[in-house]
Amino acid sequence: MTTVARAGTTLGLWTPSSPAPALFPRRTARAVEALRQAGFTVRAAASFAGISRAGAAEPQALADELHALADSGVDAVLTSSGGWTASLVLPHLDFGLLRAAQVPLIGYSDVSVLLWAYAAHGVPAVHGPMLVSEFGHFEGPFAYTLAGLRNALSGTGGVLRPPARWTQDNPWWDRDDERALVTEPATPWRVLRHGHAHGPLLAGCLPAVTGLFGTPYMPPTEGRVLFLEDFGMAPDRFLALLAQWRNSGRLRRLAGLVLGRRSRAVAAPGGYADFDDALLHLLGDIDIPVVADVDFGHTEPRLSLPLDTAVRIDTDPLRVLVEANPVGRHRTSGGETREMVA
Repeated sequence: MTTVARAGTTLGLWTPSSPAPALFPRRTARAVEALRQAGFTVRAAASFAGISRAGAAEPQALADELHALADSGVDAVLTSSGGWTASLVLPHLDFGLLRAAQVPLIGYSDVSVLLWAYAAHGVPAVHGPMLVSEFGHFEGPFAYTLAGLRNALSGTGGVLRPPARWTQDNPWWDRDDERALVTEPATPWRVLRHGHAHGPLLAGCLPAVTGLFGTPYMPPTEGRVLFLEDFGMAPDRFLALLAQWRNSGRLRRLAGLVLGRRSRAVAAPGGYADFDDALLHLLGDIDIPVVADVDFGHTEPRLSLPLDTAVRIDTDPLRVLVEANPVGRHRTSGGETREMVA
C-alpha cells in the first residue's frame, strides 16, 4: 500500500498561531533536526520564524503560505505550536484549493479549529503533535508520539493502546528544557459509561472547537465519535463548555465520547475537582459510551488521530480501533489492521 509516511516524506512547516519558532529558536532548531533524524524532509513557510502582532505573520499572509505549501508537493503540513490566534486565519483559507491538494494538516490545541474547518470542507487533517512542542524535547520526540504520527499518515489503522509512561513535566522552553523530562507510569484508559460506538472520528481541544458553534467551519457532529481534550482546566469551566454541546443538542447525537488524559487540572472554587462526576451528571440520560484518560492532545506522549476516519469503540473489554484509511493524495482502498504502539 502506498503511504504518506514513506521514506523521504516531506513536511511543510507552518506557524498559524503563536510565533514559537521566533520566540524559542534553540528548541525549534532541535525540533527541525529531530524531524530530519527521523527521516523527514522539511520545507518551511516564508514566515515560519517571523513575528507580526500576536502571530508569525498577518492572517492573509499565513493563509497564502499554507496554500503555497499545499501546492508545492509536500506530503503534509506540520504546524509549529498552539496558542490563541489560529482562528484568525479561517476566513482567508481557499478550501477549494486545499480540497484539490489533499495535503493533511497536523496539529492540536487552538490549531484544532483549522483541523475542524478542514474536516467541514473535505480536506484531510490529523489531530497530532506539533513541531516545537513535541519534536523539540531535549531527548527528541517520544517513540510513542513518532510511531503514532507515522501510523496516522500512512492510514494503516489499528487498535489504540496507552503508552507505558507519560509526563506532565513542561519546562520553560529555551531556559529550562535542556534536560530529560520526568515521566511516571501511565494509568489505564477508563470506561465511564459502557456501550458500543462506530462512526467517523472527530478530535479537538474542547475550548477551541466549542468556539466554532454558529460558524461555517463547524463540521457535522451527528454520529461522530468525538475525542475532546483540555488542559489546566477546572470542572466548572469544563461543565460550562460541555453545556454548550448539550444545550445545542449535539451531545445527544454523538455516537460516542472519548476524553483526553487530563494534564495540570485544577479544582473549581470551593474545592470541587471530580471531573467524572461533573461529566456523568451533565450527560444525564444521554446514553453513549464514554472513555476517559486517552493519550491525545495536551499530554505527552500522544496519539495522532486522523479526522473523518472510522473508529470503533467497545467497552467490555475496552477496545478502540481506528480503521485503515490512508490520508492525503496517497489514498487507496483496503489495508491491514494492526496493533498500534504501546
